[in-house]
This record gives sequence, structure tokens and C-alpha cells, in this order.
Amino acid sequence: MSDHDVELLTISTEYSYVPIHRSKIVKKINKHTISDFVDKLTCESWDSICNSEDVNAMFNSFLSIYLRIFYSRFPLKKLINRNNNGNNWITLGTKTSCRHKRELYLISSNSNDEKLKRHYQSYCKILLKVIKEAKKLNYDTKTKNRTINVKHLGKSLRS
Repeated sequence: MSDHDVELLTISTEYSYVPIHRSKIVKKINKHTISDFVDKLTCESWDSICNSEDVNAMFNSFLSIYLRIFYSRFPLKKLINRNNNGNNWITLGTKTSCRHKRELYLISSNSNDEKLKRHYQSYCKILLKVIKEAKKLNYDTKTKNRTINVKHLGKSLRS
């Protein structure tokens, strides 16, 4: 038996949302980098670990090889949150309602309660109407606030 505890590494393949006007440094992890990481681990010679008698030396050797490959295959990437003008209609309330809809879906899909399923369906219809109205209001506001350059419009119509 070894005197070392087992360690578990969980790698998420999705980026989390970045707060507004902030940058975040994350590891670049996707299907390609994961497969490359696994390939490099399988191609690595692990003789230095197996030939040692000292458990601590074996562990340190394993860890240094593993971390060297890990840091080389998953480089750091700076994510900068840009204000996405296409989704200005999404509010905190809309996000909360979508999260609640997802929770209702999970509960209703595992249940045989017809009342719960009807509640989920009516919630979806109401949320859909709210989202459509929010988009409509957003685009109406953009249209009203936009000024038209007549010279530019004439050039585009001639070409």
C-alpha cells in the first residue's frame, strides 16, 4: 500500500460565462486539446516511474511528467467579454425564467403528474411570449434610435 492519497482531476470542456467588462484567464480545453493530451500521455515513456524503488520518487516523477504534458497541451487563454449588441434583450429576469423552465422540464420529465406537465407547457408558452416581446421591444428601440444617412442609402441603391 502507498502512503499517498488518490487524487481525482475533472476537466470541464465548456467555458463559463465571463462577467461584463472583465477578462478571465482560463485553460483552452476542447475536444482537440483533450485528444492531443491523451495521445501524449499514451506515447510517454513511463520507465522512470516503474524502475524506481522509492514510492515518493515514483510519485514525483509521475507528477512532473503529467504536469509537463498537461501545461503544454492546455495553454492559458484570456477571455475578454465584449458587449454583444445582438442580445441586449436578454435580462436577468429572462435568464432566471429560462433556468426555472429547465428545472421544471427536469422535474416534469421524470414525473407522471399531468398537472405538473400542463404547468410546464403553460410556463413555456408564457416565457416564449415574453421573449418575443422583449426582442420586439429591443429591435423597435434600435430602429427608432437609428439615423439614416441619405447619401449612403443612395449609393447602396445604385450598386
